[in-house]
Amino acid sequence: MRKVLAIPLEELEQHFALNTRQDVKVVAPEILAGELIAKLTAAGRATKPEKSLDEIVWRHSAGDAPNTLCESRELAAGLAEKTLGPFALCFANEKGPQDAHYHPHHLEIYFSEHPLEAEYRIDANSSVERVKLEKGGVLIFAAGVVHRARLGGLTTVIEIPAVKDDKVMADL
Repeated sequence: MRKVLAIPLEELEQHFALNTRQDVKVVAPEILAGELIAKLTAAGRATKPEKSLDEIVWRHSAGDAPNTLCESRELAAGLAEKTLGPFALCFANEKGPQDAHYHPHHLEIYFSEHPLEAEYRIDANSSVERVKLEKGGVLIFAAGVVHRARLGGLTTVIEIPAVKDDKVMADL
């Protein structure tokens, strides 16, 4: 199971500059099978093969290389079955204090066009790791990952699913 995914904004910008298709899946229900790619191509759609992302940081692919993506279920471990809604949405900026914490029953997605970085620990036995997206991008933390984000400006935070009182303070 994947616990952290980072998507640098500059990688998305490079994708759009180098590829004819102007959309890209980074997280999807599943990797496209060869049969479906053939059908879409035959129907005139610009498609590329897809392969599983093996690292924490997503990188764009060249026009002739497969797109890498993370299957949604890779981030699903620990999500609550009973929720108060499909998601919660909030906004924060560099002035808001960010504490080290985790969510036992929902994942958290941060998006910003400003610098975005975080310290995180996958579990109690793992070491603290750091990720820095200098030009912004997306950070996704699965349920149970202790993290502290550092925001460089306006940031959108999405929690999936919406779960009441699901924040636990922790040390990094």
